[in-house]
Amino acid sequence: MYILSSAGYVLATAALLSIDCLAQRVDVDLVTEPVMKERLQAGLVPMRQRQAAIGDLFAHVGCKTEEQRVDKHWSNVVCTLPGETASTIIAGGHFDFVDYAHGTGVVDDWSGASLLPSLYQALKGRPRKHTYVFVAFAREEDGLVGSSRYVRNLAPGQRAAVRAFVNLECLGLGPVKVWVSRSTPDLMMRLAEVGAAIHADLRGVNVDRVGDDDTHPFLDAHIPEISIHSITEKTLPILHSERDKMSAIDLDQLYTAYRLVAFYLAYLDVKSD
Repeated sequence: MYILSSAGYVLATAALLSIDCLAQRVDVDLVTEPVMKERLQAGLVPMRQRQAAIGDLFAHVGCKTEEQRVDKHWSNVVCTLPGETASTIIAGGHFDFVDYAHGTGVVDDWSGASLLPSLYQALKGRPRKHTYVFVAFAREEDGLVGSSRYVRNLAPGQRAAVRAFVNLECLGLGPVKVWVSRSTPDLMMRLAEVGAAIHADLRGVNVDRVGDDDTHPFLDAHIPEISIHSITEKTLPILHSERDKMSAIDLDQLYTAYRLVAFYLAYLDVKSD
């Protein structure tokens, strides 16, 4: 893992947008940090109960989910927020974890998946141009199985309608990072604009040499995507280990990530066709 010089571009673009203008154009209804923490703790269950746990969180915020079968045991859990058009913005995170490592998988990746119902809640109260789809992917750790199945199942028209896929992976270990070499430049620029507006620290850290994530099938399908995480060289060893548990999460940093992504998703609604 390493920081590229190109990551500075992500930050520099933020100065191009008026913060006042951004604040006037983007409205969300954020949940509180204690609610976010409660939903994070809901994932402290055995692996076989994770799918039901994310389904319960979506049901609690009023989203009727669909289960997209991945294999005979597991399904992607899909929550859709209809918009005024068929143009679609997808946000995702995987709910599975490496069970043999004796951790709880709260960082990798319940930290991302557990934010999806709260992001739905942040957006649902106001009219949106785009349709939003929130996907909790199954079997990421087995080779991106759930996200690959999701992309394969998109009809040609559905695939063409996707304006962005926003992947949430391993958040709360520190300030928000972007996988620059993997992410679509326009989507990085928009995230930088939002980061500047809410004063969120945002850096670029690439993970090409040490891992993969659910953006890969979208990238292969030529769908614009961005990978948002919080991993550094120092925190990388937490993943797939017994250290992957609640004590590894900085709740303030996770809440900052939640705020950033909520505003970002709403901002994409006004900036994307």
